[in-house]
Amino acid sequence: MPTIREQRKLVWRPVHVPNHDQDRNCNSLNKNNSRLDLAEKESDKGALMPSLILMKKSCALLLGAALLTSPFVVNAGSFIDPLDQPVAGVRQADKKPMRDIAKAGKRLVAVGDNGIIIFSDDQGLNWTQASVPVGVDLNAVFFADDQRGWAVGHGAVILRSTDAGASWTKQLDGRGLEAIIVEYFKGNSGLDEQSASSYLSAILNMTRPGPAQFFMGVWFDSAGNGFAVGPFGLIMASRDGGETWQPWNTQIDNNDLLHLTSIREVDGALFITGERGRVWRQDSRTKRFVASETGYEGTLFGLTGGSGNLLAYGLRGHVFRSVNGGHSWSAVTSDFKGSVTAGAALERGGFVLVSQSAQAAISSNGGATFRPLAVKSATLFTGVIGLTANRLALVGLNGVTIMDTP
Repeated sequence: MPTIREQRKLVWRPVHVPNHDQDRNCNSLNKNNSRLDLAEKESDKGALMPSLILMKKSCALLLGAALLTSPFVVNAGSFIDPLDQPVAGVRQADKKPMRDIAKAGKRLVAVGDNGIIIFSDDQGLNWTQASVPVGVDLNAVFFADDQRGWAVGHGAVILRSTDAGASWTKQLDGRGLEAIIVEYFKGNSGLDEQSASSYLSAILNMTRPGPAQFFMGVWFDSAGNGFAVGPFGLIMASRDGGETWQPWNTQIDNNDLLHLTSIREVDGALFITGERGRVWRQDSRTKRFVASETGYEGTLFGLTGGSGNLLAYGLRGHVFRSVNGGHSWSAVTSDFKGSVTAGAALERGGFVLVSQSAQAAISSNGGATFRPLAVKSATLFTGVIGLTANRLALVGLNGVTIMDTP
């Protein structure tokens, strides 16, 4: 069972705060330990997490600007929580900061800052803004089929779409997260009282579920079974398409409540990446996530794979490959200068990886080696997907970039 580990030294780095979200996020930074830069003060743990790397702004500067442009008396009644504020239409939404991209059948769907979600039916040439009920930053998106998808992000929000990403409804946010976890461990976990109490105490003290939390990854199968993962061991499971949720901490080898950064299915197996170079694979029989080690002590941000090859990637350009289902790993040499933030499998067994330092690289031999790609519109990249054998869609600080490969 988990124990309350020693609080690690976390580096406070103010992050991008949306215009309509300033008060809430500044208060969260100062009071609720939210929007943490999860990097530790260790040699390979100094880069920003993918969900936190989109443009740092100081809350002090925001407050100063607000004082210069606002009345001395603020009407508290006028504030609308971004968890309740639908996104307004914006011009050139595809040029706004985006964090992840996925396919819904032939449609492309991208999610980003301020709750903006966009979709394209012509391979990224034109984009339409979706109807979204929240204004918080969204970190990840996944579609189980060509109609049903989920998006997750800050405020511990989970959104669902049943029309290929054109419109979204909210299934969960941080205001109800703690109550779900407490109720589960106080009566529904099936554990003895002492074990349940130990789990609950550790989660409340370390994970701190609530509006200051956020999810980093989401996955569902076609039957409605799914997971959402986040920092400090946050992992929630659903068996009804996201209508209800329960904590899954008793079914993962993560007693230290390490950060969980992504979740991805490859070749019929489900994997989670996280801190200390860990990759967890779900046992198909017990449904427990079993940990394996890559030999790296830094954070891994994600995983991609196919045709018997797995690639896990993370801080400082580190990439690892497995050819036996994640049971063992070997380092892959690459030219990445910064953290690798996203990857995707391509046609004919290829792979592409992108980084926060505006780099992209492609492999045509199952991830054994990579060659750099020339990037015309260099920007901080956070997501990538293959469109055809020779065309990619990348997302990042400057929105969506369509790029052809040689």
